[in-house]
Amino acid sequence: MSEGKEVTLAKVAERAKTSRATVYRYFSDPSVLALDATLDLDVTPTSELLEGLDDVRSRVHVVARYYLEFSRVNEAHFRQFLAESLKASLEDGTVKMRGARRLAAFSEALAPVHPLMEPKEIDDLAKRLSMTTGMEQLVILEDILRVDEATGYQLQKGLVDALLDRFLPKN
Repeated sequence: MSEGKEVTLAKVAERAKTSRATVYRYFSDPSVLALDATLDLDVTPTSELLEGLDDVRSRVHVVARYYLEFSRVNEAHFRQFLAESLKASLEDGTVKMRGARRLAAFSEALAPVHPLMEPKEIDDLAKRLSMTTGMEQLVILEDILRVDEATGYQLQKGLVDALLDRFLPKN
């Protein structure tokens, strides 16, 4: 997009030096990728967030907190993004899949327990955890629940812990 060229998933895969399958998994449609790119925000790589952390709970909490804080810091951009996403879905009658950064980040955070879980279990838990953070969660905390920042983080921590207690393998 920054080069003024049409965005295609094949071009993105080539430029990112990754497989087309990976790009298609997280961006099912070039228009979604283009919309996601409009955010133009630097996301800290998950590997950096998790550096030096071996405990799966700590890793998951770091990712959850990061994406909620990232949404808070970039709230105006994300609200605009959500508005454009909703508008686009209303115009053509379909819901567009967004990029799945959180899903990939939680999967990476769960890496210490990958050998102990089935791939579907890991994917399901990463999806559940992805629901605990991000702009959607910020909207719930601030616009619906109307809680302060500290209370929001406490609520998020409790939700993440409940999911981990329920779905992590027992030793």
